[in-house]
Amino acid sequence: MFRHHNVLYGRMLFVSDVLSGLVALTASYLLRSFVKFLPIEMAHHFHPMLLPLQQYIYFFLVFLPIWAGLLLATQTYPEVLHWPFKRQLVRVTQFVVAVGLLMALLTYALKLEVSRPIFFAFLLQTVLLLALNRVVLDGILRSRNISEQPQIHILVVGTPKKAVKLASSLEAVTRWGFKVVGFLADSEDGATQSFPTRLLGTPRQFEELLGSGLVVDEIIFTGSGISDLEGFQEMIAICQELGIRIRLVTDLFPSNSGQLSLEYLDEIPFVTLLTEPARNFGLVLKRVVDFLVAASCLMLLAPPMFLIAVAIRMSSRGGIFYRQTRCGSFGRRFTLIKFRTMVDGAEDKLWEIRHLNEMSGPVFKMRNDPRVTSLGKYLRKFSLDELPQFWNVIKGEMSIVGPRAPLPEEVAHYSLRQRRRLSVKPGITCLWQVLGRSEIDFQKWMDLDLQYIDNWSMWLDLRIMLKTIPAVFLGRGAR
Repeated sequence: MFRHHNVLYGRMLFVSDVLSGLVALTASYLLRSFVKFLPIEMAHHFHPMLLPLQQYIYFFLVFLPIWAGLLLATQTYPEVLHWPFKRQLVRVTQFVVAVGLLMALLTYALKLEVSRPIFFAFLLQTVLLLALNRVVLDGILRSRNISEQPQIHILVVGTPKKAVKLASSLEAVTRWGFKVVGFLADSEDGATQSFPTRLLGTPRQFEELLGSGLVVDEIIFTGSGISDLEGFQEMIAICQELGIRIRLVTDLFPSNSGQLSLEYLDEIPFVTLLTEPARNFGLVLKRVVDFLVAASCLMLLAPPMFLIAVAIRMSSRGGIFYRQTRCGSFGRRFTLIKFRTMVDGAEDKLWEIRHLNEMSGPVFKMRNDPRVTSLGKYLRKFSLDELPQFWNVIKGEMSIVGPRAPLPEEVAHYSLRQRRRLSVKPGITCLWQVLGRSEIDFQKWMDLDLQYIDNWSMWLDLRIMLKTIPAVFLGRGAR
């Protein structure tokens, strides 16, 4: 696995392990506090005096540096990610035993009043929580292979001999979400026959393959020199325009590079050219925020969503929901779900009114679209039709904040520069949403999306979320 993935997931596991101590202590104290509710014949086995929870937390915070040090000493982050679960459980047990001995020693030396039931419950729950952390993290990483959306699609470009060795290493880490989608090579000798995935063509066909719908997140160049790859500089330029991450085996160096970092996969060295700033931790945090916000909104908005569904069913013929194929990250196809706002069969009638389009570019927008139902006009004005998209966020197909999800036929008309808006997940709201929506022309819309990508931060996401609330209530720019 690439080193930056190791470091990122190792840090996540370390932070969760540190916090698990505080969770285990609080849970142990609450369990001990339930003694007063037990029958008298059971409760008399426990000491009647129980110090406030605050005193135990103070003790834990003083002990925290030792706690973190023991974790680092016994768990050896991030290598622990590659250990079998049995070995991880042995190390967790060793850590808890060491913690127990040190806590007992400190308690005796400082003559602290510590409840023995809390002490032993704390150690037991620590073992369970640390083991659970590893199971959950392993499940999260393995889940990247459940669907196409979270996988990292890799295209290998270069000489077949090196590509065969590289592909075998990538096949060994598919559980972490890496997927080789194809191979481009000028040479057509026998070595290509042993490559474990499709030979898609030559480097000269790279742009054509992207235009045909091939999903590529990263490209790895494996040639023995730049001269091996015809049009190498052109491919670099295309990747930079599209936001595709570039990795180069160390004997390949571009003349005008961006951010370069050295990484290793087994014994194979790579130079990674980042076409945008590395935001690994920020993107993980963004996904966590997306999931929590979407789940909360679905629960809180369930009653009004039910009423909207009933109103749609009663007001016009057709289904409650409208499903449409859209393009997500790097062109991934997914099914976007919305409340139906048009008459049944509206897509078949689009050709009749396409000449009335009020938006420049390949997008169709019309202020008084005759296909929209009377209820649909209100749903669109206040963006209520988009509430079901929180489910797309839960599934990882969309984010709360990001460029609007385009139709495949719209993407087919994008310029190379405009296709870079596909380098991030689409969102429910964005700069376009809060700055005027349909009142903004297509070119300005695209510029705003690229501006968002280039300047992304969690603070920017929060600002857009907050600005979305008044924009939705006022119905500004809706069509």
